[in-house]
Amino acid sequence: MDAATCAINVAESAYDLSVEASEWLPRVVESGGDLFDLGSGNIAMLGGGLRDDQQGTVSQIVTSDGKPDLAMALMTAVQEIGPEVIRSHTHSAMRSSVVEQLSALRESEPRVYEIYTRHLGCKDVMSVHAHDPDGHGALISMPCADVTEPEPAVMRMWERVAVHIATAYRMRRRLGAAVASVGYAATDLPLDAEALLDPASFSVKEAVGDAQAEKTAAIIREAALRVDRARGKLRRQDPDEALHSWKAMVRGRWSIVDWFDSDGRRFVLAKPNEPDLGDPRGLTDREHQVVTYASHGESSKLIAYRLGISKQRVSKLLRDGMRKLGVKTTAQLVEKLRGFPSA
Repeated sequence: MDAATCAINVAESAYDLSVEASEWLPRVVESGGDLFDLGSGNIAMLGGGLRDDQQGTVSQIVTSDGKPDLAMALMTAVQEIGPEVIRSHTHSAMRSSVVEQLSALRESEPRVYEIYTRHLGCKDVMSVHAHDPDGHGALISMPCADVTEPEPAVMRMWERVAVHIATAYRMRRRLGAAVASVGYAATDLPLDAEALLDPASFSVKEAVGDAQAEKTAAIIREAALRVDRARGKLRRQDPDEALHSWKAMVRGRWSIVDWFDSDGRRFVLAKPNEPDLGDPRGLTDREHQVVTYASHGESSKLIAYRLGISKQRVSKLLRDGMRKLGVKTTAQLVEKLRGFPSA
């Protein structure tokens, strides 16, 4: 199975709300097949958010079949490296690219590189950060026997898959919180959605809030159609184009997800699923989203894919946001946002 098809499988698996919480991460990783295995298995960890010292917490660890020692090896390496160094790397990871390569540290952090490779029995590790800025999400690490140079197309797939995993996990956490809240109901539609679509015609049958506007309903319908095409014929005919067309969100606000009623009938929902980013400091919601992801090292192209808006729109929002914040460079933006209280 080619990598692009595996990537579509991951996105589909991530948004499957029928999967139990404890099985979600194993199912997502398994659905990725060789996309998440460079010959030496993988280690996947579910992040439970950031502590006050900005160090990430872990709520679940999953290793590939036949590689149960990977988790122990990783924990031993982390213990030897020490909490202060790990804390600094955790913080920098929240301000860096979605895909990271351990061999990039050979010269700048030789001790860290040596400890990780010695305990994991490898020469390199590719890590896919599928996190929200608040530290919730998944980290999938793939040890490699030799220093690797992934093809640009594979790097793009890892980035896009990471965006879908983080977006889907955010939705799952919020649904879990809603179920735990007695009497909670943000809207009258299933799963507190703002639009319900017929999967046969993809017409919007019911809508509340912003989704009631005719133009917005048309945008939601087109996004749902793209997801349906990506999961159907296009997955078989052109999986790379299918992954490209399946944006993670609609206008930075809604996620598209299946829902089945008590009779087993399928509907498609547009569910509000904006990321929690903390204090916007005078920025619009969309400006805040763009500058936050840009400060994490994401390209305008990936941010556009994440939020379901155009690259040109991302560029304008980034310019406007940086102007309002009084910064001119990405480094200044990182420093500015570092002082913001998080959600």
